[in-house]
Amino acid sequence: MSNNKTIIFFFLLFPNLILAQVSISRTANANVNIVSYMSFDVTSNGPLDFKFNNNQQLLDGVSLNNKFNVNVVSNINWIMNVSTLTSNFLAIGPQSSAQMPPEILSIKKSTSNSFIPLNHSPNMICLGYKGDQTSTSNQFKMDIKATPGYTFNGGSYAIVLIFTLSVQ
Repeated sequence: MSNNKTIIFFFLLFPNLILAQVSISRTANANVNIVSYMSFDVTSNGPLDFKFNNNQQLLDGVSLNNKFNVNVVSNINWIMNVSTLTSNFLAIGPQSSAQMPPEILSIKKSTSNSFIPLNHSPNMICLGYKGDQTSTSNQFKMDIKATPGYTFNGGSYAIVLIFTLSVQ
């Protein structure tokens, strides 16, 4: 019984030993490394076939409106450029002119007023801001126009377009 009295006496003198809550804090560092990310998709709404039905269309050009759909996903502001793979169209057929330059083609964002001539060197089409395709500047359509004039023979021609997305 004397041990019980001692224990009770001990707890009465030092109640914090039983009721004490010990709290210890430590810190931890969290490091996040976010890399710059850009991705885009350009799809064509059908073939890029230009048909000239009269002489005036050769001079004024023929536009294919909303011909490309573009979706951009990026965590940085971006610029979209377009260029051609070669410095001239590939002439297909015996009547086609061998040296038709890419400048007869021009492209623009569908909401823009000005067409931008294509070239073997990159030309800026538009710029945009970080976000995904739900951002208004990151989902859009593009128009393309061909204006060959009277300089080149009738025939079939082909050229490859290169779309490039880069940092603003």
